[in-house]
This record gives sequence, C-alpha cells and structure tokens, in this order.
Amino acid sequence: MGSQWRSSRDPQPPPRPVRAFAAALPAFLALLLGAATWGTVAAAEQASDSCIACHSNPELMVTNKKLYDYYQRWRSSIHEQEGVSCDDCHGGNPAVSDKQGAHGGDLGEAGVKSAVNFRNIPSTCGECHSEIFEGFRKSEHYQHVAKEQKKGQQGPTCVTCHGSINVAVLNVTTVEEICQQCHNDESGNHPENPRKARSLLNRFLSIHRYYRYITVRGDPAETKPFFEQIDAELRDLTTTWHSFDLEAIEKQTEVVLAELKAKREEVAKTYKKDLEKQRRTSD
Repeated sequence: MGSQWRSSRDPQPPPRPVRAFAAALPAFLALLLGAATWGTVAAAEQASDSCIACHSNPELMVTNKKLYDYYQRWRSSIHEQEGVSCDDCHGGNPAVSDKQGAHGGDLGEAGVKSAVNFRNIPSTCGECHSEIFEGFRKSEHYQHVAKEQKKGQQGPTCVTCHGSINVAVLNVTTVEEICQQCHNDESGNHPENPRKARSLLNRFLSIHRYYRYITVRGDPAETKPFFEQIDAELRDLTTTWHSFDLEAIEKQTEVVLAELKAKREEVAKTYKKDLEKQRRTSD
C-alpha cells in the first residue's frame, strides 16, 4: 500500500516545474507513440499468447460480446500492467492454438476445481496477494466462503468488493453499499457494520492526506526513516482491513493517524520557517 502513495523522494529534488514535466513526460510520450505501436504490440502478444489472439478478435463484439468485454477490461487493468495474463488465474495453455488444448479443462467458475470458482477465488488471488489473503483467512467472511453453502448464501470473496480483472478500490460510498448487501436491518446481521466501515475508511483517507502532505513538503532525506516505519504499519493495516475485524482496524487506524498527524505538524513548522527564511533572504 505504501508504494501506491509514495512519490519520488530524491534527497535533492529538482524544482517543481521540472519535476512536473518529468513526471508527465512518460505519459505524454506514450500518448504520442501509442497509436503507432499498438498494432505491433498486439501482433507480438497474439503470436505468443493464444488467449489474447482469440479473445481480442473484434468479431467477438458480435458473436460473444461477454468474452470480448472481458478482454477489454483486462487490457486496461493493473493485472495486464503487471504481466498477469488469462492463464495465471484461469489455467489453460496459452502456447496452444486450438481451443480444446488451450483451455485444457474446465476454466469456468462452475467447475469445483476451477481457480475462479467462487470458493477458490481467495486462494487464487492469494498467490500474488499473500499478506492480504492471510488477513482474509482470519475473517468470518472466509469461514462462510470455505464451508459448503447454497448459492446466494456464500460469504463474500475478493471479487465481491473489488470486482475481477480490472479491480476497483473501494471508496466511502461503495464500501457502505457493498457491506449493506449482507449487513442490513432486514437480515439483522450487524446492520451497524456498514456505517462503521464507512467511518473507518474516512479516517483512512485522512491518513492519505497527511501522508501526501509530508511527501510533498517534507525533506526527503529527513523523512525517509519515518516513511519506512509508516509504510510497514500501513501494510499491516491493509492486512487487518481484510480480516474485517472493525475493532482492530479502528485501533491500528488511530495509531497510524496520530503518528502521521504529529509528523505533518512537524513538517509544516519546518516548511513555514524555510519560507520565512527565503523571504528574508530575497528582501
């Protein structure tokens, strides 16, 4: 989690306009070159991966739009960016061109042994997201997923909250809505939990704001040890979030929030002194 928040912390950062231009340059070049290179990249991918060769076929827009949409969602996903392809989750053999050989068995979610079967999804995702999986295994949610249940009575898995292929990060609105699917007045199953989850996520966003302030205005060399410590705590907090132990989440959140708030105030004082010093020097 720390890596998704952290900006570059060079001990001697260049001026902000230069940093802004440097940060934007890769995206700008990608935009310019994207149209020219797309055909070449797509052709190379298709030559080595039969999953991509088949599921990217524009004819599927008419013959099987669901499969085509799956491919498009993967194409713009973090999984594609990280080199996670169809066979990494579904199995099969992307080196084989014929459909039966490429599928190599039951790849659909209905198969009991399928990696994307509802009960198997946590362990499938856990192959990469091991720490989060360990947190989830401690939850009551996981116990409901692991035991035999009738369809519609199973507990939530990774895709319940985050979706599949092109994953989503929950915000304060969506987390409450998703929790309410099971935790509501009608079910009587801890109907207070969605509101608590929303409140905790709001505090989590405050953590993000403090973190960013320190990253932008703090001295990179001075704040490096602090970030190493806080990043480890944030990884632990992410794991705890996936245990759905709201009391434990609240305790850890308050500790991290207090540490970041104190550091933010310290950085703000130093930043203000530096500005005053610059004004006196310029005068």
